[in-house]
Amino acid sequence: MSHAIGSGGGVCISVTFLTGRYHGEEWPPSPARLFQALVAAVMTCGYREFEASIAPALRWLEEQPAPIIRACRVEQLGAYRIAVPNNDMDVVAWEWKQGRHKDVAVLKTMKQVTPRLLPEEGPHVQYIWAVTADKPAPPIGALQTAAHLLHTLGWGVDMAYADVVPERPIGSVYEPAMSGERWMTPMPGTYDDLKAAYERFQIRSAGRSIDSFTRASALASQPYRRTGQEYRPVVCFRLMRWDDPSRVLAVPWEDCRKVAAWLRHRAAEELRNEYNEEIVSGYVQGHIDSADKDKSQHISYVPLPTIYGHYADGAIRRAMIVEPAGMPGDVSEMIARKLTGAVLTGADGAQRCCLAPPEGGDWTFRQYLPKSPCRVWRSVTPVVLHGYNTSSRGVISVSKTERLLLRALVMAGFREEQIDRLAFQSGPFWPGSKHSANMPVPAHLNGYPRLHVEVQFLEGILGPVLAGIGRHYGIGVFAALTQGGPVRF
Repeated sequence: MSHAIGSGGGVCISVTFLTGRYHGEEWPPSPARLFQALVAAVMTCGYREFEASIAPALRWLEEQPAPIIRACRVEQLGAYRIAVPNNDMDVVAWEWKQGRHKDVAVLKTMKQVTPRLLPEEGPHVQYIWAVTADKPAPPIGALQTAAHLLHTLGWGVDMAYADVVPERPIGSVYEPAMSGERWMTPMPGTYDDLKAAYERFQIRSAGRSIDSFTRASALASQPYRRTGQEYRPVVCFRLMRWDDPSRVLAVPWEDCRKVAAWLRHRAAEELRNEYNEEIVSGYVQGHIDSADKDKSQHISYVPLPTIYGHYADGAIRRAMIVEPAGMPGDVSEMIARKLTGAVLTGADGAQRCCLAPPEGGDWTFRQYLPKSPCRVWRSVTPVVLHGYNTSSRGVISVSKTERLLLRALVMAGFREEQIDRLAFQSGPFWPGSKHSANMPVPAHLNGYPRLHVEVQFLEGILGPVLAGIGRHYGIGVFAALTQGGPVRF
């Protein structure tokens, strides 16, 4: 048994992708995705002849705490969309039953594909569960058989093989944490729930209609954090018309401060019932007057201009609310519950918009919050510098500008040693964005330089990336430059 237990005292399932591509939504693949792939492999290989012997191993996995994950670095390729069947045959069947013609070919929906390029040499991902003396011994032989049966992980085109081997350092380490990006993990009962979901799928036609409830639901949500990377809790919303919540509201690029003010005002109103006035005034609204407190440690309200796709007009149709790095995220979760469906008002008390949760696979949010770490980020709204960047003769100094940009990024929570390269200009980088001078700022910031900035990090980060004096209300927000350039449709 010792050959399968790593030197750190853990059980390691190692996965290598055969095609050098991965198409799943998250990277690395979540523990739940691995568990589901193992169950599918056991149920489809050898006419289930291995199920009885492997079931104890799968039940052992689902009872363990969330594993540590090691994953190689990946390169996100250009995204594109394809038309796929909508699996909505009950609509067609109903039309046929009524004697009306219905073309099956029209049942198409658009699906975004965002492949990731993997290095040629594997393994690409490792999942490590701790093994201690006070825990039941893992059924290594059965686990190894289950790993050997695995054939895909992610989409059906993501062919892979797995094995139970001693762990070894690869890429980055992702650990379970109190806050971070949430991934699904198995829990006690997941194995039985997956089998029950498959049985419901087999008999989903129940006489009068189609039973669409065929997905497993016994999964746990676990925050993960990559070692060495700080995480900023985020909650996202779409802006909808208050008089017609089915229609999206588009606010001009220049009005990001107004949208931030709407969000800040409503968040403070809702959270006064949950927290004391000191927290609401300081942490939620940003009114920090004490000299001994960090004035950057409060919530940011960040409107998100549309910079990709058919509507790359720079209009604000989405927004995110961001907590400082290292916070547990409980305030964000409260804001998500309180503000979903809420109506926002302006300074005059007039109703401006209502908030809706993001749609699944929203490609605009992904530019600001990519699923995979990205190295190059470009400002969508300009960065307001923390000082003057001209020489004594009034000429712009490149060295002064670079020092001020580094200071802005450090004040925003990034380390100087993370940054590889900086570039700046007055003109926009993105479609829909505008010249830096076109962005209105408060009167007390009017004299400070405003620049569009490109920052390249030594290692990819997930975002959000905010920098400059106005970052708490949407001035100085960056979008990721993914491999292959902007998403086009």
